[in-house]
Amino acid sequence: MEWYTQKEAADLLGVTKSTIYHYAKQGKIKKIKDPHRLYKEARYETTEIDILVSERKKQPTGLRPSEVAKYFGLSVQSILKYIQNGVIRAEIVPFGDERTSYIITEEAFQEAKEILQPRAFDRIRKGEYFHSSYDIGLFQHFQSPLVQTARVTKNDLTQDWGFSLPLSQKWIPYEEGIHKYKLRPVYSIHQESMPVKGYVFLKIPYTAEILYPFIDYLYQIWGVENIGIRELDQFILITLKAGERQFENVPFTVTDLMQFINEGTIELINGLLVVRSAYRKTNLELPIKMLDTIKQLAEDKDITISQWIEQEINNTIKKYC
Repeated sequence: MEWYTQKEAADLLGVTKSTIYHYAKQGKIKKIKDPHRLYKEARYETTEIDILVSERKKQPTGLRPSEVAKYFGLSVQSILKYIQNGVIRAEIVPFGDERTSYIITEEAFQEAKEILQPRAFDRIRKGEYFHSSYDIGLFQHFQSPLVQTARVTKNDLTQDWGFSLPLSQKWIPYEEGIHKYKLRPVYSIHQESMPVKGYVFLKIPYTAEILYPFIDYLYQIWGVENIGIRELDQFILITLKAGERQFENVPFTVTDLMQFINEGTIELINGLLVVRSAYRKTNLELPIKMLDTIKQLAEDKDITISQWIEQEINNTIKKYC
């Protein structure tokens, strides 16, 4: 064959169609003239494209920084910073005119997962359970005349947001769910943000019957502003800000929740769910120089100053107990 269509060339090189257009403008590949517009799609001579394909096959295979960023829910700039700091191993590859990019091999990606994958009690980022552009929350309940029930979930491989349809046992992308299946939220997921006075942690298995009713209650009564949700291998980690909210006409009891509380306390008092943190705030005065050093050490571990101090105190206590 003497030519490739724009789409064929893009697929062969693993780039977008607009990149193929720019390659032609830069003279890297030759576009075949079609003054009478006999073809629906632009065509390009095969010679230069085949050379580029051959060169790219010699490059290391793996994931681009943008793909790794999407997987972890981070910005591309954050991933590039991790690469430059040596946290993520990456191979330098040519990219465009006199530019370079990176490829993260499968082995390096697995190493990055060990480092960057959130552990159970690391700070939960809002982006883990809330998609601001779509205004949806993880496991939020949707339905439509076509679908009795659907839950917001992420694709295991791509981390794209979409819907799980329990009855048909399939997953569909967000846009398809909204436009084709006419899915709409059953409730609002926003409430006024509460002041931070500590948190309660619950670990609920995926198989627990209380999981979805509890999440529905949290979204409606507490809102995404006052909770945190993290997916882990065997269970869901849920955090609640310390405080109190209405607890009426709920399809489960506080007793049902007790077995899942990992830290803190929950009580029912006069129709209110009262949530109390296991921590008590205390004032600690330190020299400014020492505080600056602690702040830097905490930032190096991507934890708060309080978490760093607690870790160091725990390590000291273990030595003497």
